[in-house]
Amino acid sequence: MKKFKLVLVLLSLVMVLSILPLPATAQSAINCGHNSDIETLLNQITENGVAKWIRDLSGENSVVIDGKEYRIRTRHTPELFNPSNQNAKAYPYLTQELIKLGYVPGNTIQDHDYTYDIYIPMDLDQSIPIPEPIKIDAISAKNLILTIPGRGPNANQQVLMTAHLDSTAGKDGSYQIAPGAEDNASGVAALIEAADLFRYYKFDRTIKIIFFTGEEQGLHGSAAYVEDFASEMSNIQGVVNLDMFGYDSDKDMCMELHVGTLSASNTVGTCFTNVINNYNLGVKVEYLTDEAIDLSDHAPFWGVGVGAVEVLENFDKHSASYGCNGVQDRNPHYHRITDTIDKMYMPATHRITQTGVGTVASMAGMMGKCFNGDPRLTAKPQEDSISLTWTALEGAEVYRIYRGTRTCNGEMTLLAEVTTNSYLDSDIKLGQPYFYKVQAVEPDGGCISQMSNCDVAIVPKPQEPPVYDFFQYLPLTLTAEG
Repeated sequence: MKKFKLVLVLLSLVMVLSILPLPATAQSAINCGHNSDIETLLNQITENGVAKWIRDLSGENSVVIDGKEYRIRTRHTPELFNPSNQNAKAYPYLTQELIKLGYVPGNTIQDHDYTYDIYIPMDLDQSIPIPEPIKIDAISAKNLILTIPGRGPNANQQVLMTAHLDSTAGKDGSYQIAPGAEDNASGVAALIEAADLFRYYKFDRTIKIIFFTGEEQGLHGSAAYVEDFASEMSNIQGVVNLDMFGYDSDKDMCMELHVGTLSASNTVGTCFTNVINNYNLGVKVEYLTDEAIDLSDHAPFWGVGVGAVEVLENFDKHSASYGCNGVQDRNPHYHRITDTIDKMYMPATHRITQTGVGTVASMAGMMGKCFNGDPRLTAKPQEDSISLTWTALEGAEVYRIYRGTRTCNGEMTLLAEVTTNSYLDSDIKLGQPYFYKVQAVEPDGGCISQMSNCDVAIVPKPQEPPVYDFFQYLPLTLTAEG
């Protein structure tokens, strides 16, 4: 969440884009009513699951990346892309976890490279002339874009779910220790939960889940995205930006929803509130229009006429009629090294995560599961191999085979991808148990089945011929004379 004003360069960009907004895209049959598949999906989001991602991203948990253990102690953008900083591995960790979910780099996972300039900080007091900004450095950074292709007649249209990955503890003068649990591991956790669940479902519209960086330095990542993907802006039906939610000291479950004045944003905001009501999520929001702020990654989208909302904690005091009873409940650990998960009220974080996921699923038009059923696997030992067969699923052109060597619940690695419903595993050791699962995948990797049942097989070692002791057959009776 941005507290300070945007740098002069970004302000100029937004002003230019605001002068020439893109034509508004017609809202075609967006339905935010109750949907039983969405209800099933939301019930799978747990408070513990959301908290686990926040702990991973804020350094409370250690994480394993390519077999090596790290703690993510900062997500400050210049450090995120500093290869020598071993405490800033959030970007490779996030990429790794999305790959584990079955998404494919270069296909459904895309790095969006951009650069931004650093200037000497200036006093923007309006009573004095603003000097020409002095550039002191340029930072190379990335946004991470996860695309779930639409499967329906409106597949060319997009719904965006966004959050900023970066953090800061600038109030304490710290960038090397900046846990950012609420700001904004909360939003990132919601996006990962969405990625985890959306992979099993088909949607009419294309979903883009975007992890922005450079937000704390002036919305650089989102501004670069709006500029570099300008040709796609007219296809975006709405943006749900999740930034810094979960501090709730009075436990009233009341948050701010910054909608703004665009009619397209009102479509998104109305869907958000409908989801709260449709699924009895127990969240209250202050629905802010004229008082909405433009200090997070939704703002560049507003600048080009794209409907977007920001979800935020109860950061400022508004009229009691808005919903939070005129109370301000701002996190005192905002932008400090003390922004850790123990300061958050996880029931609120959990419910807002569900609401954000439900809003995107509704706007994208959920069409049901990717496949009618899941594969049923059988593993049979052969003389020196293991034969795998499973039920074929309609629409599946690729099957991923996973293998483990410990238990069905242990870690499994991708063994092979095949286009048939059988496989012969000959790369085995005799006497070693192997555990298998299979998953059906559409060709682009954006829609998959649940894992099959787990089956185990072992090819026993051949029995060795018995060894006879020749001496046991010799007579052993001896006389006293010997």
